[in-house]
Amino acid sequence: MNKSWHRNMVIAMLLAAAGFAGAQVQEQGGTGDAALGPDYQQGKSALAAEKYEEALKAFKKANKLQNDGCSPCLVEMAYAMAKLGDTKGALNNTEKALATAKTNEQRAEAHAMRGDILLGENDEKKRVEAEAEYRAAIQQNPQTPEPHLKLAIALFKEVKDTEGKDEIKEYLRLAPDSKYAGYARALLQNPRRAREEYAPEFSVTTIRGETVSLNGLAGKFVVLDFWATWCPPCRASVGELKELTRKYPRDRVVLISVSADKEEDKWRDFVAKKEMDWHQYRDPAGTIQRTYGIHAFPTYIVIDTEGIIRQRIVGENPQQSIVARLKSTLATLTADKGKA
Repeated sequence: MNKSWHRNMVIAMLLAAAGFAGAQVQEQGGTGDAALGPDYQQGKSALAAEKYEEALKAFKKANKLQNDGCSPCLVEMAYAMAKLGDTKGALNNTEKALATAKTNEQRAEAHAMRGDILLGENDEKKRVEAEAEYRAAIQQNPQTPEPHLKLAIALFKEVKDTEGKDEIKEYLRLAPDSKYAGYARALLQNPRRAREEYAPEFSVTTIRGETVSLNGLAGKFVVLDFWATWCPPCRASVGELKELTRKYPRDRVVLISVSADKEEDKWRDFVAKKEMDWHQYRDPAGTIQRTYGIHAFPTYIVIDTEGIIRQRIVGENPQQSIVARLKSTLATLTADKGKA
C-alpha cells in the first residue's frame, strides 16, 4: 500500500469524524449557541466548518494517491465518505473495491459495505438492494458471521420475519459469544426491534435516592428531558415541564430530567429552588447523553409503553411551547388523553 495514501487516509478519517460530529451538533442545535454549552461557540467553526473542509481536502488527496489494487482501503474510504453524507461517492468506492478485490473475503467485505450504505438510506427500494448485497457477501464468504446478522436486519425491515430469524440463527451458530449475540437474540425474540427505534436501557439513582430504570417503567410512557442549569432555554422550560406533570397522571406518564451539570451543588440548589418534584438525575460524565445521542440542550425524548422512541424534540421553539409540542404525541399515545 502507498504509505502517503495510508497517511492521508488516517488524517481524513480523523478529520471526518471531527467534522461530521461538529456538523451534526450545529445542525441539531436550533437554540442559539448559549444553549449548547460554554465551549460550543469557540469550537463550532473549527469542527463544523474548517475541519470539515480539511477532511474533504484530505479525501481528495487520498483519492489521487490511492493504490488501485487496495480493495480494503477503498472499503474504508467508502465507509468514511458515507459518514460524511456522500452516498454516491461511497458506493462508487465500493464498486472500485469489488473491481480490485483479489480474494473472496475482500469481495464479501465490499458487498457488505455496499449493503450497509444502502440500508442506511432508509428507503424501501434501497433495502431490497441491501438485501441482495448481503446475500452476495454471504455467497462469497458464508462462514463470516456479520453479513448474516446484517441480512437479518434488512429482512426484518422488509417484514420478512421468518427468513430473518433463519439468518439470526445462523449468525448465532457461527458467533454464539460475539459482542452482538445479545442483540441478535433480542431480535430473534422480537423482530420489531429492527423496524422500530427502541430506547436503550438505563438505570439511575435520582436526587432522592430512588432507583429508576427503563425496564422498571415498562407499561408507562416516559419523557426524558436532557438539560443543564447553564442552558437558558432549559431554565425557561421548567414551568412548562411542571405543567406537563400536572396534565398527565404520573402513573401513566413519567418525566425524568437528566442534567449535564458538572457542579452538583449548583444543580441541587436549582432543582430545590424551582421545586422540580419529578425524577431528577445528574449525568456529569455524559453516559446517558451518549447512549441517547444527545448533542444539544434541551432535548426531549418520548418513549412509549413498549420502549419505542416515538418523538425526539431538539431545542426551544419560541412559537410553540414544550407541552404543545409533546401534546399531540402524548394525546395519541395515552388512552386518557391527559387531564383537561
